[in-house]
Amino acid sequence: MSREVLEALLAARVVPALAELQAYVPDQETVPVRLDANEAPALLPTLSVEERALWDRTLSEVEPARYPDVRARALRRAIAHRGGVDPEGLVIGCGSDEVIAILLAALARPVSGPPKIVIPTPTFVMYRISARVHGYEVCEVPLDARWDLDRPAMLAALERERPAVVFLATPNNPTSGAYAYESVAAIAEAAARIDPPSLVVVDEAYLAFRQAGADPWAGRTGLELLARHANVVVLRTLSKIGLAALRVGYAVAHPLLARELEKARLPYDLPAHSQVAATLALGALAPAIDRHVAAIGRERARVVAALQSRSEVECDAERTHANFAWVRADGAADLAAGLKQKGVLVRTFKAYPDRFRVSFGSEVENARFLAALGELR
Repeated sequence: MSREVLEALLAARVVPALAELQAYVPDQETVPVRLDANEAPALLPTLSVEERALWDRTLSEVEPARYPDVRARALRRAIAHRGGVDPEGLVIGCGSDEVIAILLAALARPVSGPPKIVIPTPTFVMYRISARVHGYEVCEVPLDARWDLDRPAMLAALERERPAVVFLATPNNPTSGAYAYESVAAIAEAAARIDPPSLVVVDEAYLAFRQAGADPWAGRTGLELLARHANVVVLRTLSKIGLAALRVGYAVAHPLLARELEKARLPYDLPAHSQVAATLALGALAPAIDRHVAAIGRERARVVAALQSRSEVECDAERTHANFAWVRADGAADLAAGLKQKGVLVRTFKAYPDRFRVSFGSEVENARFLAALGELR
């Protein structure tokens, strides 16, 4: 009887969108080289003796019996100082995932029907998942042949769908390329003109790596768009630069919007250890983080050059702006399975059977990936 009651409860109460979704469960097998999750290679071994001592001492001073600072004041100041932004315009969360959920929760008011989002595809899966969980309809607009935004199609979708939110990840995951700045700017302007206006989220999770090479945005960032358009939010994270375990993400928004978003954020969401470690990384250890990003940038150039030298795979260096490559290979799933047998994990996609995504690891990890690839192809 108890199972029947539970089944009846689930059938009546669980939001219908969950039926079309699956829980996000990455490959959890233990392998020597994990290049599937867009993480940076290990950070701590790159620290000097003095830097490691400072890291250890700072984290050891956190009192576990006390709640973390609900406003993350020290971290807020560090982010504002490092990025040159208004601290009152920051919404800090437990990873970008939580900030995305906060945005969608706050903007879910129906306007002539269920709220909608517009996203290019393929892109970061959490936009769609979080939107569906929060009751949104999702309009997907395929990228063009070079995996860039199809500007006319995106603008048409804006006029047709009148979405609450548009998500633009640049550089994009999983395709690695940055979108054309002019296209992003045009979408932000068009989204401000429709009635009611749409929020445009410029997700710069991989900004550090875009700027570590020949930056197609010529040094510009989403913050310049935010300065011109109050309907723009810039999303950033510390997860990709060697601090994924901290789960620190944040949005930069107009303070008026940030005040509303804060109402949807859970209290004490960001652990104290994460706050102090992130504050340290943006302050005294910023040079160490910058060294780490620069090293990954050098490895990116080396790995991409090696991939381009192979006839059996394709990798577009001019569209590789993140800390991973979007690689074309016939039978990508079988190739990935072979790499896994050799101790190297990469990411494949059912919707794109001739593609796999590989993150750039340490010099040793990348050498093992290239050697394994050579043995298979």
